Amino acid sequence: MNNKLVVILLAILIAIPGAYAFELNSNELTRNTCQGNTILFTANVFGNGNFNVNLDGSASSWSTAVPNGFILNNNARTIYVYSTPNNNVAPGKYNLNLIVSNQQETKKIPFTINVENCHNLEIKGEISKEICGGQVISYNYQITNLGNYKETYQLKLQGPEFITLSQDLISLNPKESKNVYAYAGQNSESSMFTVSASNKYGSAEITSNLRVNSCYDFTIGTDKDFVNFCEHSEESITVNVKNTGANKDDYNLEIKGPAWANLEKQNLVLDPQKSENVNIVLSPDYGIQGNFDIELKVNSKEESKTMTIKAQVNKCYDIFLDIQEKEINLCNNAQIPVLIKNTGSFEKEFRLETSEQWASLDNYQVKLKSGEEKTLNLLLNVGNLERQSYDVYIRALALDGSGLSMDDKITIHVLNEVQCHNTEIISENSISVTQGSSATLPLTIKNNGNERLIYEVSITGDGSSFTQLNPSILELEPNSGETIYIYSAPSAEVNPGDYNADVRVSYNNNLLASKNININVKQSEFEKEDYIPFTLKILNFFKNLFPKRIANETVFVEEPKVEEPKIEEPKVEEPVKNITQETNKTSYSIGKLYDKVKPYWIYIVVGIIIIIILIFIFSTGEEEEEEEFEEEEVESKKKVKKGGEEKPLKIGRWILGIIVILALIYAQMNYNLLNYAKKYAIILWNYVILYKFYVLIALILLLIIILIIKYWSSILEFFEEEEKPKRRKKKK
Repeated sequence: MNNKLVVILLAILIAIPGAYAFELNSNELTRNTCQGNTILFTANVFGNGNFNVNLDGSASSWSTAVPNGFILNNNARTIYVYSTPNNNVAPGKYNLNLIVSNQQETKKIPFTINVENCHNLEIKGEISKEICGGQVISYNYQITNLGNYKETYQLKLQGPEFITLSQDLISLNPKESKNVYAYAGQNSESSMFTVSASNKYGSAEITSNLRVNSCYDFTIGTDKDFVNFCEHSEESITVNVKNTGANKDDYNLEIKGPAWANLEKQNLVLDPQKSENVNIVLSPDYGIQGNFDIELKVNSKEESKTMTIKAQVNKCYDIFLDIQEKEINLCNNAQIPVLIKNTGSFEKEFRLETSEQWASLDNYQVKLKSGEEKTLNLLLNVGNLERQSYDVYIRALALDGSGLSMDDKITIHVLNEVQCHNTEIISENSISVTQGSSATLPLTIKNNGNERLIYEVSITGDGSSFTQLNPSILELEPNSGETIYIYSAPSAEVNPGDYNADVRVSYNNNLLASKNININVKQSEFEKEDYIPFTLKILNFFKNLFPKRIANETVFVEEPKVEEPKIEEPKVEEPVKNITQETNKTSYSIGKLYDKVKPYWIYIVVGIIIIIILIFIFSTGEEEEEEEFEEEEVESKKKVKKGGEEKPLKIGRWILGIIVILALIYAQMNYNLLNYAKKYAIILWNYVILYKFYVLIALILLLIIILIIKYWSSILEFFEEEEKPKRRKKKK
């Protein structure tokens, strides 16, 4: 009976095929980056086995892949590859190979990383100019940061001393351009000079030419080139025009700018080395503010000169009014804060008013110092209004007669009962999952209403038996949402096909929203495998128990190969590692054994109980057989004594046991037998987990068959009309 049980268990072990093939793919293979930036590649692995992850290539020294290793059981895992080129990495193209391997095969994905020059700089400007003797001239240069980072550049000028730069440093944001000026003084001579900008990442330069001619010349200047004053006031700027040429000259003055900027005089006649002043009068009215450029142009007989004066007009009489909410949805009465601030330079008193009678203020008149602010409350009584939209205006008016005022508006949507509880479910309409595995689907619930709601979320339908939805209670503020997840895990007993899962969102037992999710259960990949004859499985099993040895004392194991139509699987030979490596690997596997066994404890307990019952049955049977034939043994012993012969010693079983033990020791020393036992034990364990229900059913059926075989004679005697006399048993 024991031999039959061993054969059955051996057949179950052989019938479980090994599958270690896997797939490796990635959606993006090329990325561009800058020095100091981090980019991310992702790759997906699907299959079975214990996987190792490595990187190589010119970018591997500044790249990292996580996780470094993992175990898959016919499922998928995502690998994340991070690459960060440091400042020492030169711009160019770098390759990075992601290598993933298990016990049987190795695959890789080639990635390409383009490290760009993100610190580029450009200078453009005037190359050549001609001037008259004694004339002051400037060169305009435009410096552009073509890189991706904010940079600060050192500006230098190489040339004669009478040429100077407007500044020594300049800071530029990415893609930003600024102007820099080089000035040539009155004592200029014909010469060449170079302007350069540089920092630790790079530099750029430009060379210009200056040619000085003898001709008419003049200069213009002002007592100030920037003025800062209030609206509704007057400011004057004095402009000095000087004839620096050798001849008498006529000058025409023009001004371009706002209408409140004017010249006192537009024509001048000056003798050589003579000068005269002209005033520019600035007089902006109320309500004018900001920065203004006033361009003064002076024309002589041979040339023209311009200069720019900057004026900043401050709004010294101003008010700021702000309703904190510009648009609001209401179901009930509400109170909205309103901010009023005196942004002028002088104290003022203001009166406030609203456009609707049902919209009132808690204070209609305020007096504010310069820079002072107060918060008022806009009271909205919408209980008796029609359910529609309204625009409410608030105006603040100064009481000093200056006409200073400001308006602000709020749009109010008075909602009906349905709109106050508006709820929306956002998710995909379907999800796919394989038998024996699991999948999740994100689902977002949005509260588009105007009140805080506590939702009850439930799931119904023929797919709810293997689908869960957590959490079931959600509390959402108005105009907010939260994402929850549908978890679907059909077992192997769930038939493939489409199932419905109806997600329902309720508030106070009232259904507010629902959504139907289609769950497509796919057939397990293990059930789709090709049929392998039973005899071929037995041959492959015994073939792999005795690996061949080669001259260099390295042992290779050839894994059993399943032949598929028109596809030949290459033989994969794996050298057996040394004893230290195998010991470490075994310790690592044992360390994780508890985590693997824990989810299946109920099946293990039931299996152990069945095995204990079988042992008890066999042990009971042996005792009965000993009692039944004890009398015959006693009689045989008496006959032996009478004949004067001694019973020979039964030492054959001990010799056979010693031979078996020595054979096992020899196999372990030469072929590392425990390594193969561990390897096939892991394969057996993986398939026992996958087919746990069928293994449990097989043990139960085996127990029933053994009980029937053992008590078959008793069953037959029970159904016979006449019972046969049983042999009398003698107690031991």
